[in-house]
Amino acid sequence: MKVQKKIVKVQPFQDEYQLSKLLAEKYDNMQNKIKVINVVGTNGKGSTSNYLQKQLIPDYEQVGLFTSPAFLNHNERIKVNNDYISDDDLKRLLKKIHPDVQAYHLTFFEIWTLMAILYFIEKDVKIAIIEAGIGGAHDATNVFANQLLVALTSIGFDHTEVLGTTIEEIIANKVKIVKNNNPLIISNSCKKYLKTISKYVNKEQIIISDKYLKAINYYQQYNVGLVIKIMEFLNLTINYEIFKIIPLLGRFTILNKNPYFIIDGAHNPEGINALIQTFDILDIDNDKETMVLFASSSKKNYLENLKLLKNHFNSKLYITTFKHPLAWNLKDVNFNNKVYNWKKFIIQNQDKNILVCGSLYFVPLVYSFYLERTWK
Repeated sequence: MKVQKKIVKVQPFQDEYQLSKLLAEKYDNMQNKIKVINVVGTNGKGSTSNYLQKQLIPDYEQVGLFTSPAFLNHNERIKVNNDYISDDDLKRLLKKIHPDVQAYHLTFFEIWTLMAILYFIEKDVKIAIIEAGIGGAHDATNVFANQLLVALTSIGFDHTEVLGTTIEEIIANKVKIVKNNNPLIISNSCKKYLKTISKYVNKEQIIISDKYLKAINYYQQYNVGLVIKIMEFLNLTINYEIFKIIPLLGRFTILNKNPYFIIDGAHNPEGINALIQTFDILDIDNDKETMVLFASSSKKNYLENLKLLKNHFNSKLYITTFKHPLAWNLKDVNFNNKVYNWKKFIIQNQDKNILVCGSLYFVPLVYSFYLERTWK
């Protein structure tokens, strides 16, 4: 039994680093006992982090992994050697840090970062992959000073209210997490931004990875290439069999092939473009119509996302909403094909190919509904 996700307003960013202050004043900066690989980027952080942990396990006794957001259960955020933190450990740690949460006014994401640190120390983790929540320099995960390297997965427009409205601002926010002239290994998709990245990180520190064309789909070519370059830098053996599996649910997950039922958490323009390219590579049966269902949070640049999807899928594109404080209101969206009951829509179109995409608050709801199969 895993701790189910609850509807919460997630704010992983704040200007004043209360977590840093707490760690210094009470915990003697215990996080710095752990050697870390920081993972930053617009998209691909979760897939890259999960692939990387699986690659590192044979070479280290205890490998920690901290990622976000969770897909179905909050336990997914904290792993050691690919095992989720237990419900009992989560509850115990929450109880332990409750006075600190109140005294230091920790944000939601700072709470999870602190629990990950405490759990990794308990489990004697020597190396951990730490995925940033938003950005890098102003993220709670910037508290780790014992940094081995930083991995940059991609650059695109997302969380502009926090990171800035220009590519340069976004890049600066992400790569300034690099400390002490440590290496910055970047995805091949980021090499076009090398000149801008070099303004904030010495060019001698930057290592560019290659695409891995044998990845399971277009999505993963850049992520896998990045992991391979990291393993080469660390002079560790690469297990290529690991790259044949899907690293995470909701990242172009094919649940059924006849007809196709695909879920994907693409929720920003870069992700939407990658989704379209990945979808086009599939050998889709043209005799079956493909219906695309998209839902967004209100904070996302959904106009650009809709434009990209509409240009590609045209009249087959439908939009819907879902129960969550951050979900968009369909009344505010100027679009013709609106679906107010997405479950009914799926049932009515179950003989067609269905592609569901958008908010990572929405896609898990569809996945759970699909698993029920009571509608089939």
